[in-house]
Amino acid sequence: MMTGFMKHSLLLLSSLWVLSFPVAASDAPVPKLDKAKTSVLDTASLQRGADIYAQYCMGCHSLKYLRVNRAARDLGWTAEEGVLHFQYLRDGKGKPHDTILTTLDAKTAKAAFGVLPPDLSLEARLRGTDWIYTFLRSYERDAQGKVSNRLFEGVAMPYVLEGMQKELSPAAFDAAVGDLVNFMDYAAEPAKPIRLMLGWWVLGFLALLFTLTYLLKKEFWRDIKH
Repeated sequence: MMTGFMKHSLLLLSSLWVLSFPVAASDAPVPKLDKAKTSVLDTASLQRGADIYAQYCMGCHSLKYLRVNRAARDLGWTAEEGVLHFQYLRDGKGKPHDTILTTLDAKTAKAAFGVLPPDLSLEARLRGTDWIYTFLRSYERDAQGKVSNRLFEGVAMPYVLEGMQKELSPAAFDAAVGDLVNFMDYAAEPAKPIRLMLGWWVLGFLALLFTLTYLLKKEFWRDIKH
């Protein structure tokens, strides 16, 4: 016989199962995202993306989990070059071991935007590169001068790439945004380039091992058959 505890448990599970339908039905449709064709193994792209981040993003957004000397090493710069690229907002007072932080204080940011600009260290892992790539290319300004974003309605972030977009051709602008997203993908996981390179070495080793194993198997069976 079914105990009272089991009856109450089944009743609770049934209720949750039924109540889940209205929630799922009310979910907004997932917007179509453009594909961000990025590769963290492309060092030149990472360097260009880092410079775009420093020029257009670092004024408000930090990368608090990434140190200057680590980024410089991975991007093929010396520690001193890394300071020039990532710490120029600090009037030469930045150090190679510093994390990449904005100079914007929280009070000023709150007054200007209504919210604190988020740290971007893990943004690529949170949102995904396709989302960021689509978001940065979804800004538009109407005839009255009002700025909106097709992907993120009511976004507080200004149209920071508008000047660059006006100066470049559409293809060049898309490529520049791709470089920026590529750098953000690297910043979210600095070990990713090493992991990918090791992955190719592992696949090569496994392919060699499979070949040797297959040849050894043929040699064994040849002796058995004869």
